[in-house]
Amino acid sequence: MTAVYLTIDTEYSAGLAARLGVHARQEVFDRSIACRTSRGEVGIFHQMEVMDAHGIKGVFFVDPMPAIVWGIEAIAAVVEPVLERGHDVQLHLHPEWLEIADEANPLRGLTGRNMHDFTEAEQVELLEIAREYLMLAGAPAPTAFRAGNYGADDATLRALAQVGIRYDSSHAPGITRSDCRISLEPDDQQVVRHEGATEVPIGSLRSFRGQRHAQITALSHWEMAAALRYCVDNGVAMLNIVSHSFELMSRDRKRANSIVRGRFARFCETVARTAGARSATFAERPPRIGDETGASTMPHSELRSAARVAEQVLSNTLYGAS
Repeated sequence: MTAVYLTIDTEYSAGLAARLGVHARQEVFDRSIACRTSRGEVGIFHQMEVMDAHGIKGVFFVDPMPAIVWGIEAIAAVVEPVLERGHDVQLHLHPEWLEIADEANPLRGLTGRNMHDFTEAEQVELLEIAREYLMLAGAPAPTAFRAGNYGADDATLRALAQVGIRYDSSHAPGITRSDCRISLEPDDQQVVRHEGATEVPIGSLRSFRGQRHAQITALSHWEMAAALRYCVDNGVAMLNIVSHSFELMSRDRKRANSIVRGRFARFCETVARTAGARSATFAERPPRIGDETGASTMPHSELRSAARVAEQVLSNTLYGAS
């Protein structure tokens, strides 16, 4: 069976909070977590409804750092409904919240955009703070982590080992200009032990210029379905796909993106209907060393890639660039 990890980076938008002000917690929640629009919600509650309808369990990487501004209840509002529906909660972390926190900054005034902006010792502190907030919000002790902006480095992996978090999934081989600074190469597409942690790369497939990462906004449904079928037919252990709580919205976070929303729903249906594939979580089916994480060896289809580019142009024209 090919295990499909449908991972959702679930985060209050630090950018929105900075622009709107820290008093605007509800609006930030509405526009980046619930993603409420005049035509209904398309955020995590909608995503879970779609997954539940097809028997899929998701992995929600939840960022608890807004707790330093809004308290634990802001994180519990995210964690509790995810756990109630039986999905997996793991740890995400955007250090940008340290600057927004101002005098409440628990790291002695230190700020940075990415994990790799901090020393290893400082990263240990960040991880310990974030893990505590996540667990106070009701989550089990996390076993997996993904850095905000993928901005981890080797020190992050060593820090994860120190705090007892086994898995990292920040290495994105298909993103050419990723903020990730982990010393792995684009060809490193297997689950591997690295700097004391177990790295679970985000999946990818071949495109016009090398690899393209397996993200709901980055691939068409045709490409994702082909990748899944290739993985099943060739005995690939897992397909690790990334999305975000706000990914089914327009760029300005005010409207639903019907193209991406439809893509998400169709892919969930495809996973459910594909013999030899099943959804998986870090809690229920931990990744194993040597697992391939995507369809990086699938022959490139210029037709599928060209169709995706055309679809992306339409989506960007209607809803803003992703």
